[in-house]
Amino acid sequence: MRVTPRDSNYIGLQHRFCVLRPELVASFVEAESITKSPTQKVPDVPTESNGQEESDDIASASDATAVSAEEHDKSDESPASTPAESNDSTAEILFNPNVFTEYKLAGSPEEIEADEALVKKVGSYLLDTVIPKFVQDLCSLDVSPMDGQTLTDVLHSNGINVRYLGKVAGMIKHLPHLWDLFSAEIIVRSAKHVVKDILRQSPDHNIAPAVAHFLNCFFGKVLAASTKGSTGSPQSKTQKKSSQSVSSKKGQSAHSQLTSDGVWSDIKEFAKHKYQFEAPDDVRVGAKRVAVLRNLCQKVGITIAARKYDLHSTTPFQPSDILNLQPVVKHSVPTCTDARKLMEAGKIRMAEGTLNEAYALFSEAFSLLQQINGPMHKDAANCCR
Repeated sequence: MRVTPRDSNYIGLQHRFCVLRPELVASFVEAESITKSPTQKVPDVPTESNGQEESDDIASASDATAVSAEEHDKSDESPASTPAESNDSTAEILFNPNVFTEYKLAGSPEEIEADEALVKKVGSYLLDTVIPKFVQDLCSLDVSPMDGQTLTDVLHSNGINVRYLGKVAGMIKHLPHLWDLFSAEIIVRSAKHVVKDILRQSPDHNIAPAVAHFLNCFFGKVLAASTKGSTGSPQSKTQKKSSQSVSSKKGQSAHSQLTSDGVWSDIKEFAKHKYQFEAPDDVRVGAKRVAVLRNLCQKVGITIAARKYDLHSTTPFQPSDILNLQPVVKHSVPTCTDARKLMEAGKIRMAEGTLNEAYALFSEAFSLLQQINGPMHKDAANCCR
């Protein structure tokens, strides 16, 4: 079920789940209403006629009284009608969520073409306006993401899907700190899909060795396994033992044949296909390994032992280091948009040194959060911090 239309920049069966974010749709509707609003400022005309009638009042008082009364009635009616007209113009921006899908659409060909043109206009608005504005905010430090989670939140708040990470990363290559953050996030997200494919092919009793071997391939240097022991085993063992060894090899085949070069090749291929990101050759060396390990464990749900790891060694992880594998579930967490905007404005005022204005904004945000979410909400705690 879709509440927003498909992304016109990603059309095809392989992109059937690519939809536009509601923040982008709201921003587009607001931008369209602003562009149409100057043409609807009609209430200024009756006021000028009122001024002319008042000037004529000096010549003929009796006639001007009747005319001014009529003009006041018209001026009272015109402001009441213009908001309705503006609301109608805003309400006319309606999107068909079924365009660019395999379903048969209802309506005439002209209506379908108009719906598709409107969705394409939103896609162009995202590429030509929203993303360049976001890059400008990054360059001017108006937006400063610290890690992968804050980067995702900032992208979503601006109406940008995560699949545009590669496009944004290509526009901030001249900023090393942002380039490292974007490239690390893309690599971690690509590695998440690779390790999930490995876990699907691994039995339950072999999860820890599979995860440890993948992490060794990801951070260390794992070469191809030697096959010298596999050639003599069928002749030296009985038929029963050979069948057991074949079954055990099937259980371990999902990860035992992995190498570092193969894992990184799959990661780069997925990053190019999903995010249109060309990973450089030195991405393995330049990545901040501790931050990447933390981000990957959070996204996959891996719990590792709390000890000091030598991430520059050949095999830094052992199966005993993998303590748990928890499911990572996405769910809707509603937030108070007005309170969030007040908090952001308060942070800006605090950075500027106007503490009184910042305190007033934080107090107003805290009052809203108490009424909507309650005093025990994390956003309310952030206001009091």
